Amino acid sequence: MEQVLSFLFKNKRALFSRSQFAFGARPSVIVLVLLAGAAAGLLYYLYSRKAIRLETGWRSLLVGLRLALIALIAMCLMRPVAVISEVVPQSSYVAILTDNSSSMLIADDGGDSRLNRAKQLLSPEGRFATILSDKFKVRRFKFSDQAERVDDIRSLDGTGERTDVANSIEQVMREMSGARLTAMIVMSDGAQTTDSDFSNTISSLKSRGIRVFTVGAGSRPLNGDVELARATAPRRALYGSTVSAELLIRASGLQQKSVKVEVVEDGHALRSQEVPLQGGGAAEVGYVLITPSSPGFHTYTLTVKPFEGELITDNNSQSVVMEVEDSHPRVLYIEGEPRWEYGKIRQAMATEKNVVLVSILRSADGKYYRQGVENADDLAAGFPKSEEELFKYDALMLGSMEATFFSFDQLREVEQFVARRGGSLVVLGGFKAFDNGGYGSTPMADLLPLYLQGQGAASQIESFKAAPSERGREHPITRLTDQADTNAKAWEALPPITLPEILTTLKPGATAILEAQNIKEKGVKVPLLVEERYGRGRSFAFMATDTWRWRMMLESKNTSFETFWHNLLRYSVDGVRRQTEVYAERSFYGKGDKVRIRAEAADKNFNPITDAEVIAHIMTPSQGTIDVPLKRSVDGGFEGYAGELIANDEGLFKIDVAPKSADKKQDLPGARATFLVAPINREAYDAAQNEDLLKRIATETGGAYYAMDRAGNLVDDLIHSGGENSVKVSYDLWDMPVNFLLMVGIAAAEWFIRKRKGLA
Repeated sequence: MEQVLSFLFKNKRALFSRSQFAFGARPSVIVLVLLAGAAAGLLYYLYSRKAIRLETGWRSLLVGLRLALIALIAMCLMRPVAVISEVVPQSSYVAILTDNSSSMLIADDGGDSRLNRAKQLLSPEGRFATILSDKFKVRRFKFSDQAERVDDIRSLDGTGERTDVANSIEQVMREMSGARLTAMIVMSDGAQTTDSDFSNTISSLKSRGIRVFTVGAGSRPLNGDVELARATAPRRALYGSTVSAELLIRASGLQQKSVKVEVVEDGHALRSQEVPLQGGGAAEVGYVLITPSSPGFHTYTLTVKPFEGELITDNNSQSVVMEVEDSHPRVLYIEGEPRWEYGKIRQAMATEKNVVLVSILRSADGKYYRQGVENADDLAAGFPKSEEELFKYDALMLGSMEATFFSFDQLREVEQFVARRGGSLVVLGGFKAFDNGGYGSTPMADLLPLYLQGQGAASQIESFKAAPSERGREHPITRLTDQADTNAKAWEALPPITLPEILTTLKPGATAILEAQNIKEKGVKVPLLVEERYGRGRSFAFMATDTWRWRMMLESKNTSFETFWHNLLRYSVDGVRRQTEVYAERSFYGKGDKVRIRAEAADKNFNPITDAEVIAHIMTPSQGTIDVPLKRSVDGGFEGYAGELIANDEGLFKIDVAPKSADKKQDLPGARATFLVAPINREAYDAAQNEDLLKRIATETGGAYYAMDRAGNLVDDLIHSGGENSVKVSYDLWDMPVNFLLMVGIAAAEWFIRKRKGLA
């Protein structure tokens, strides 16, 4: 179609979109008006004679056709022209930057690679290169993370390991700072793999008046590909616990409803799991469960099993590093009244190897039955006497205990235990908990993941069946067995439980892990176990009061009750904040990457220490050591200490810090972390054409974006784009083929009508 229009109008589209219309031989307006009026009057007189019998409509049509023919001939005689700016040949430079990164080797466009398409466009024998060379002084560059001058397009081989469009453009600007550079042509898929800031680059281009014309390579989205874009997992896990790794999966052009994810621990297969997909090509979140095999630092590689004919397989894996601790975190359980739930929970936790359950049972006013305490004075007064004493625990569990048991300051300490200390709070259902316990006007109401409704106990106690919610099916707490099908059956086999009160409204950000299904009203479901992030910690609301039925009403070999409480309390203490924390921003890097290390130091009340001396002692894979001073940093919500190093070795790096307070009076604990450096094909990830980035660069610099199959228009637009190296040029329009076709067509139409009406 473009070629047909160019033939009819004798010129390319760019000429008309950018030009001004004028006449080369135009008489005065008065003369034109007089002649037009005379012609119209004469024609009307001729067709209005009594000798010619025509209906008014046909007479008007004939007059109109004859006037149109006369007007067209008159217009051609006045020599119409298109006046347009056109670059003065060889007066300025154009730089062509062609992406030479490995993502350009992806064959997602009819079986031909992106790079081959670009090389065909740049062929010296082609129209694109020929016209550019005729009109401009051309400098050719290839780039990945930096630009390199080339004279022969055959040197484009797609071997670049990174893409940095911004840095490459800036490098070309510096190299050609002494030349009259009019424009840049950037041919790329825009798959940026570095964190460059384009704002400064665009500002530099605009200040020098350099326009960027971008040519997009590759498809968007990638069809027939599955990408594991991200994998995140807790930095620490308790030995024996099952942890959840969150996956971000992009799948496009595939019909499968799930993918198989294989988990490998330190090179040894650990397990595989099906992860469901919704389809549609958008990024989706999935979860896989990991149960570490032993204490220590472990590297986990998660791989989506490739499909037959998949476009890219190098983007199917991600790795995470996890520290598995054989430690003994402590949970403080305060119960307000003797009940079956208390005794059975303690009985279940007796078989737990790591989590230590310390409990206080109020047996009478002012008297407490303590279990699991370290000495006779520990918790003698019941609730911890100070923040420091409370903050020694990793999690706090409250049973059926009215709000008036606590002072307002104690309730505030509980809130700070979660918000500042980063501990976990688990609140159990009971006849003196939640609304029943009068917590609606206390700091606890802010802390809970459910809104308290002020209704108190339910009018009628009903039975419910517990079941994982849609989000909870893959949650570590709900895993009673390892396999998904048997796990669902295990939940179905549990006896019904009761809820002393029902809370239905979750707070924003809260997640229901378990739901309670009404036995009598099958369609009624209410939240049973709800989790929410609060400050630095987490809060849980577990509405049931009699899970002891899961122990007493099942045969002795069924351990679902014990497994559930182990899972819940283990999950509550996993990842709890420590006085000293250190970590790399990511757990996985490529060689040569910049690694940013962050650390936090706090006193025993978990108030931040801002004047500590913090040095990261890093052991490299080759057993060398590097000391990186960490300076005070406040960045994007982070407040602590930070430093950087370049990862020049491949393997596992180990970080140790031992902060020293400025006054030397506080004995601060040390901390340890790791990160992994290994080969990574960055170009395989997020490899679809980044059209938005290419359009942004072009639009903000005054250029334009073109798809690869329309790049031929770029040359014409560039030649006629104006500027200080351009002159006004006139192109005759009177001899366009469309003019002669219109003349013949109008004359033929008039003759045909006259013939049919007997006038010719």
